[in-house]
Amino acid sequence: MKSLAKALFIPLAFSATVMASMPASAHHQPGHSDELNTEMKKMGFNFKRSGSAKTIEDLQNYVTEFRTHAENAKKTGYADAPEAFQKGIDQLLTGLAGVQAALDQQDLDLAKQRMKKLNDIRKKYHSEFDV
Repeated sequence: MKSLAKALFIPLAFSATVMASMPASAHHQPGHSDELNTEMKKMGFNFKRSGSAKTIEDLQNYVTEFRTHAENAKKTGYADAPEAFQKGIDQLLTGLAGVQAALDQQDLDLAKQRMKKLNDIRKKYHSEFDV
């Protein structure tokens, strides 16, 4: 039993040590800075939260956060394909303007529908960039 525990523990401990010593940038796609990776994760988090919004105020908060992180991501850029990345972020921000227009009209259902359409943009560019 002890030899089995040693056989399992040593490789696991070694793997954990190696992973802990790797820079954070080794854990995500080339072309992504740590800052861009963080902004994208925050965008995704707020996108997911927007789907469960029950009020205009809740959705407005999620959309505002999403927009802030999209604008930050735009400033950061994507080193491997800067023009295509900017085009995708611009499409996303244009779509967000449509969501905001629906929110301004106090139409929660329309705003949520428009927010869902942003997922098509996400899928297109994530596929294009293989992320």
